[in-house]
Amino acid sequence: MSGQAEIRRQPAYRVETGRLLLRCWSPQDAPLLRAALDRSDAYLRPWIPFMAQEPRNLEQTADWLRGLRAQFDRSEHFRYAVFSAGEVELVGENMLLDRVGPGGLEIGYLTHLGFEGQGFAREATVAMIRLAFDLHGVERVEIHCAPENTGSAAIPARLGFTCEGILARRFRDTGGTTRDLMVWTLFAETYQNSSLRKTPLQAWDCLGRKVLQG
Repeated sequence: MSGQAEIRRQPAYRVETGRLLLRCWSPQDAPLLRAALDRSDAYLRPWIPFMAQEPRNLEQTADWLRGLRAQFDRSEHFRYAVFSAGEVELVGENMLLDRVGPGGLEIGYLTHLGFEGQGFAREATVAMIRLAFDLHGVERVEIHCAPENTGSAAIPARLGFTCEGILARRFRDTGGTTRDLMVWTLFAETYQNSSLRKTPLQAWDCLGRKVLQG
Protein backbone atom coordinates (compact mmCIF):
# COMPACT_ATOMS: atom_id res chain seq x y z
CA MET A 1 0.00 0.00 0.00
CA SER A 2 2.20 2.79 -1.28
CA GLY A 3 2.32 5.89 0.92
CA GLN A 4 -0.33 4.63 3.31
CA ALA A 5 -0.25 2.57 6.47
CA GLU A 6 -1.56 -0.97 6.33
CA ILE A 7 -4.68 -1.66 8.37
CA ARG A 8 -3.82 -3.79 11.39
CA ARG A 9 -5.77 -7.03 11.12
CA GLN A 10 -6.10 -8.40 14.66
CA PRO A 11 -9.70 -7.61 15.65
CA ALA A 12 -11.48 -7.26 18.96
CA TYR A 13 -13.86 -10.20 19.42
CA ARG A 14 -15.71 -8.64 22.34
CA VAL A 15 -16.36 -4.98 23.17
CA GLU A 16 -18.16 -3.41 26.12
CA THR A 17 -19.46 0.16 26.22
CA GLY A 18 -21.58 1.93 28.80
CA ARG A 19 -24.83 0.17 27.88
CA LEU A 20 -23.87 -2.40 25.28
CA LEU A 21 -21.94 -5.58 24.62
CA LEU A 22 -20.70 -6.17 21.08
CA ARG A 23 -19.21 -9.48 19.93
CA CYS A 24 -18.61 -11.42 16.75
CA TRP A 25 -21.54 -13.50 15.51
CA SER A 26 -21.83 -17.22 16.22
CA PRO A 27 -24.05 -19.74 14.37
CA GLN A 28 -25.67 -20.36 17.74
CA ASP A 29 -27.17 -16.86 17.48
CA ALA A 30 -29.38 -17.97 14.59
CA PRO A 31 -32.66 -18.36 16.56
CA LEU A 32 -32.23 -15.00 18.24
CA LEU A 33 -31.32 -13.24 15.00
CA ARG A 34 -34.09 -14.99 13.12
CA ALA A 35 -36.71 -13.72 15.57
CA ALA A 36 -35.30 -10.17 15.48
CA LEU A 37 -35.20 -9.98 11.68
CA ASP A 38 -38.68 -11.41 11.29
CA ARG A 39 -40.02 -8.83 13.73
CA SER A 40 -38.09 -5.98 12.08
CA ASP A 41 -38.50 -6.94 8.41
CA ALA A 42 -40.69 -4.08 7.22
CA TYR A 43 -38.73 -1.59 9.33
CA LEU A 44 -35.30 -2.62 7.99
CA ARG A 45 -36.09 -3.67 4.43
CA PRO A 46 -36.04 -0.23 2.74
CA TRP A 47 -32.50 0.55 3.91
CA ILE A 48 -30.52 -2.62 4.69
CA PRO A 49 -29.06 -4.37 1.59
CA PHE A 50 -28.95 -7.90 3.04
CA MET A 51 -32.72 -7.80 3.55
CA ALA A 52 -32.97 -8.63 -0.16
CA GLN A 53 -32.05 -12.21 0.86
CA GLU A 54 -34.69 -12.32 3.59
CA PRO A 55 -36.61 -14.16 4.83
CA ARG A 56 -34.17 -16.99 5.44
CA ASN A 57 -35.17 -20.08 7.39
CA LEU A 58 -33.35 -21.04 10.59
CA GLU A 59 -30.84 -23.35 8.88
CA GLN A 60 -30.06 -20.72 6.24
CA THR A 61 -29.60 -18.12 8.97
CA ALA A 62 -27.14 -20.35 10.83
CA ASP A 63 -25.20 -20.97 7.62
CA TRP A 64 -25.11 -17.23 6.91
CA LEU A 65 -23.71 -16.59 10.39
CA ARG A 66 -21.08 -19.26 9.82
CA GLY A 67 -19.98 -17.26 6.78
CA LEU A 68 -19.91 -13.99 8.71
CA ARG A 69 -17.84 -15.60 11.46
CA ALA A 70 -15.44 -17.00 8.86
CA GLN A 71 -14.96 -13.53 7.37
CA PHE A 72 -14.32 -12.17 10.86
CA ASP A 73 -11.74 -14.87 11.62
CA ARG A 74 -10.02 -14.18 8.28
CA SER A 75 -9.94 -10.44 9.13
CA GLU A 76 -11.92 -9.54 6.01
CA HIS A 77 -15.03 -7.89 7.50
CA PHE A 78 -15.81 -7.41 11.19
CA ARG A 79 -19.53 -7.73 11.91
CA TYR A 80 -20.68 -7.49 15.50
CA ALA A 81 -23.90 -8.56 17.18
CA VAL A 82 -24.99 -5.73 19.48
CA PHE A 83 -26.58 -6.75 22.78
CA SER A 84 -27.83 -4.87 25.78
CA ALA A 85 -25.56 -5.08 28.82
CA GLY A 86 -25.25 -8.61 30.15
CA GLU A 87 -25.98 -10.00 26.67
CA VAL A 88 -29.70 -10.01 27.50
CA GLU A 89 -31.37 -8.61 24.36
CA LEU A 90 -30.20 -8.46 20.73
CA VAL A 91 -30.36 -4.76 19.88
CA GLY A 92 -28.90 -4.75 16.37
CA GLU A 93 -25.66 -5.04 14.44
CA ASN A 94 -22.61 -2.85 13.81
CA MET A 95 -19.78 -3.57 11.45
CA LEU A 96 -16.39 -2.55 10.12
CA LEU A 97 -16.22 -3.38 6.41
CA ASP A 98 -13.04 -3.46 4.34
CA ARG A 99 -14.48 -2.17 1.06
CA VAL A 100 -13.65 1.54 0.80
CA GLY A 101 -10.09 1.36 -0.47
CA PRO A 102 -6.62 1.72 1.04
CA GLY A 103 -6.31 3.03 4.57
CA GLY A 104 -10.01 3.04 5.36
CA LEU A 105 -12.87 1.02 6.84
CA GLU A 106 -16.59 1.53 6.38
CA ILE A 107 -18.91 1.53 9.38
CA GLY A 108 -22.36 0.04 9.03
CA TYR A 109 -25.15 -0.23 11.58
CA LEU A 110 -28.73 -1.24 12.13
CA THR A 111 -31.08 -1.28 15.10
CA HIS A 112 -33.88 -3.80 15.43
CA LEU A 113 -37.47 -2.72 15.85
CA GLY A 114 -38.27 -1.94 19.46
CA PHE A 115 -34.82 -0.53 20.24
CA GLU A 116 -34.81 2.46 17.90
CA GLY A 117 -34.63 6.02 19.22
CA GLN A 118 -32.56 5.15 22.30
CA GLY A 119 -29.11 6.05 20.98
CA PHE A 120 -27.90 2.46 20.70
CA ALA A 121 -26.71 2.79 17.09
CA ARG A 122 -24.80 5.93 17.97
CA GLU A 123 -23.16 4.32 21.01
CA ALA A 124 -22.13 1.23 19.07
CA THR A 125 -20.89 3.36 16.18
CA VAL A 126 -18.62 5.30 18.52
CA ALA A 127 -17.19 1.93 19.56
CA MET A 128 -16.57 1.07 15.89
CA ILE A 129 -14.83 4.42 15.41
CA ARG A 130 -12.54 3.75 18.37
CA LEU A 131 -11.72 0.24 17.13
CA ALA A 132 -11.02 1.52 13.63
CA PHE A 133 -8.58 4.22 14.70
CA ASP A 134 -7.11 2.94 17.97
CA LEU A 135 -6.92 -0.79 17.20
CA HIS A 136 -6.82 -1.11 13.41
CA GLY A 137 -4.86 2.09 12.81
CA VAL A 138 -6.86 3.35 9.83
CA GLU A 139 -6.48 6.76 8.25
CA ARG A 140 -10.22 7.30 7.81
CA VAL A 141 -13.61 5.77 8.40
CA GLU A 142 -16.62 6.19 6.14
CA ILE A 143 -20.38 5.84 6.58
CA HIS A 144 -22.62 5.41 3.53
CA CYS A 145 -26.38 5.81 3.48
CA ALA A 146 -29.26 6.87 1.28
CA PRO A 147 -30.02 10.61 1.62
CA GLU A 148 -33.63 9.70 2.40
CA ASN A 149 -32.51 7.66 5.40
CA THR A 150 -32.43 10.64 7.72
CA GLY A 151 -32.04 8.52 10.86
CA SER A 152 -28.85 6.94 9.58
CA ALA A 153 -27.49 10.24 8.25
CA ALA A 154 -28.00 11.91 11.63
CA ILE A 155 -25.40 9.65 13.26
CA PRO A 156 -22.31 10.73 11.29
CA ALA A 157 -23.52 14.33 11.32
CA ARG A 158 -23.60 14.30 15.13
CA LEU A 159 -20.26 12.51 15.43
CA GLY A 160 -18.23 15.04 13.49
CA PHE A 161 -18.07 13.35 10.09
CA THR A 162 -17.92 15.46 6.94
CA CYS A 163 -20.43 14.81 4.17
CA GLU A 164 -18.20 14.54 1.13
CA GLY A 165 -21.07 14.43 -1.31
CA ILE A 166 -24.05 12.58 -2.70
CA LEU A 167 -23.22 10.20 -5.52
CA ALA A 168 -26.01 9.80 -8.03
CA ARG A 169 -27.48 6.34 -8.68
CA ARG A 170 -24.80 4.29 -6.92
CA PHE A 171 -26.63 1.39 -5.27
CA ARG A 172 -29.75 -0.70 -5.63
CA ASP A 173 -32.07 -1.04 -2.69
CA THR A 174 -33.81 -4.27 -1.71
CA GLY A 175 -36.67 -3.49 -4.08
CA GLY A 176 -34.33 -3.06 -7.06
CA THR A 177 -34.60 0.74 -7.19
CA THR A 178 -31.35 2.58 -7.97
CA ARG A 179 -30.70 5.19 -5.30
CA ASP A 180 -28.23 7.97 -4.58
CA LEU A 181 -25.52 7.40 -1.97
CA MET A 182 -24.43 9.86 0.71
CA VAL A 183 -20.78 9.51 1.75
CA TRP A 184 -19.58 10.67 5.18
CA THR A 185 -15.91 10.59 6.24
CA LEU A 186 -13.96 11.04 9.46
CA PHE A 187 -10.18 11.30 9.22
CA ALA A 188 -7.69 10.24 11.86
CA GLU A 189 -6.48 13.75 12.61
CA THR A 190 -10.03 14.94 13.27
CA TYR A 191 -10.66 11.94 15.49
CA GLN A 192 -7.50 12.54 17.52
CA ASN A 193 -8.69 16.04 18.39
CA SER A 194 -12.26 15.00 19.23
CA SER A 195 -13.99 13.84 22.38
CA LEU A 196 -14.78 10.50 20.66
CA ARG A 197 -11.37 9.07 21.54
CA LYS A 198 -12.14 9.56 25.24
CA THR A 199 -15.37 7.54 25.11
CA PRO A 200 -15.02 4.67 27.64
CA LEU A 201 -14.91 1.13 26.32
CA GLN A 202 -13.10 -2.15 26.83
CA ALA A 203 -12.17 -4.64 24.11
CA TRP A 204 -10.71 -8.15 24.10
CA ASP A 205 -9.13 -10.31 21.40
CA CYS A 206 -9.94 -13.95 20.56
CA LEU A 207 -7.79 -15.17 23.47
CA GLY A 208 -9.55 -12.95 25.97
CA ARG A 209 -6.65 -10.53 26.22
CA LYS A 210 -7.57 -6.89 26.66
CA VAL A 211 -6.54 -4.94 23.57
CA LEU A 212 -8.21 -1.60 24.24
CA GLN A 213 -9.35 0.24 27.35
CA GLY A 214 -10.14 3.80 28.20
